[in-house]
Amino acid sequence: MAGERDSGSDEVVGARADRLNGEVNGTTRTTVGVERQDLPPADVRRDPGILAAREHFGGVNLPAGLIGMLTALAVLVLLGGLIAAALGAIGYQRGVEGIEEELSIAGLVGGVITLFVAYLLGGWAAGRIARYDGPKNGLMTGIWTVLLAALVSALAALLGDEYDVLRRVDLPNWFSRDALTTAALVSGGVSVLAMLLGGMLGGFWGERFHRRVDAEIASTRPGGIIRSEREVRA
Repeated sequence: MAGERDSGSDEVVGARADRLNGEVNGTTRTTVGVERQDLPPADVRRDPGILAAREHFGGVNLPAGLIGMLTALAVLVLLGGLIAAALGAIGYQRGVEGIEEELSIAGLVGGVITLFVAYLLGGWAAGRIARYDGPKNGLMTGIWTVLLAALVSALAALLGDEYDVLRRVDLPNWFSRDALTTAALVSGGVSVLAMLLGGMLGGFWGERFHRRVDAEIASTRPGGIIRSEREVRA
């Protein structure tokens, strides 16, 4: 009997707590049959708190994009070195003047794949850091890289080849004076597209973690959207 009284008391206390939560929000609420379920993304995006946070903190995040770019460049150096050691020379452009040995098709394909994987991881880092608009911030990792390559090439043209630091560490340099042939421009364009696509997909991948967190918040906090909870308001 004592056990039954304790159980009944717990139910009364729980009902009162639910009623107080409703009164704090300006309504009287009775909760019936709560069964936790995962929320689809569409429901999460309708939550007022999530919408307000996205409006305030969304958009291009400069630190996230720059850190994603640095992450991608580090992976590119490491992964490119490993693949080159295993398969032979890889690169990101064909038809570059002043190169003693022309890059093979296999080497170009290996370079493009390496770029894609490196920026997939860099985009993931940007998406995790930015929290919102992961694909946009992942894409920015590639755009910052293109701008960096343009800046380095401008410094090399003005101050001398010793400032062409990207070439020294075997990183892409699409704006080199030797990369103005048709083959170099076409193959360089393919490499840039692979880089941007990898960054965008990586950003989407990195943002998914935060969408799961948002779903957890929206489905558990008072006033959030609980898909499987039937509420009677009076």
